[in-house]
Amino acid sequence: MMRLYMNWGGILGFALIAVSVVFYVLGMTESKAVQWISYALLAGGIYLGSKARRDEQNGFLSYSEGLGAGTGVAFFASIIIAFYTFIFFHFIDPAMVDQLISRAELEMYDSGSSEQEIELGMKYAKKFMTPHAMAIMVVLTYTFIGFIFSLITSAILKKDDPSFESNFK
Repeated sequence: MMRLYMNWGGILGFALIAVSVVFYVLGMTESKAVQWISYALLAGGIYLGSKARRDEQNGFLSYSEGLGAGTGVAFFASIIIAFYTFIFFHFIDPAMVDQLISRAELEMYDSGSSEQEIELGMKYAKKFMTPHAMAIMVVLTYTFIGFIFSLITSAILKKDDPSFESNFK
């Protein structure tokens, strides 16, 4: 069971990294398409991983098993993505962190924030915009979003075992 989550999580994690790399090479890291494609891949990977779990159980899957399968797939994918995030922001393009912080500051100015609010916001942005913190946030975020998608895919894939023995698991 855990192997299934790790396998599908690995496939999903590397697919999401591939999308990220393609958009980075094309210079389109700011594109909303990256986010939508990533969500579609995440939902698809969770669906396929949960379906594989159902197939492993002779075509039956309870809602809670589906929820666990989808969240497990998302969790293992998030670990791979977090590792990539750390490597990317620490070694490949560390200057991008400064760009993200500058963009956040500009957005705060544009929204009409006061100097004190901007100063405080930048203090926290610099604290949380490190490769380590970003990697941790990736694990938390992708696992949470994966849980949300799993709520939906579990309802779609749910198929209870009608046998008498299934009541005693």
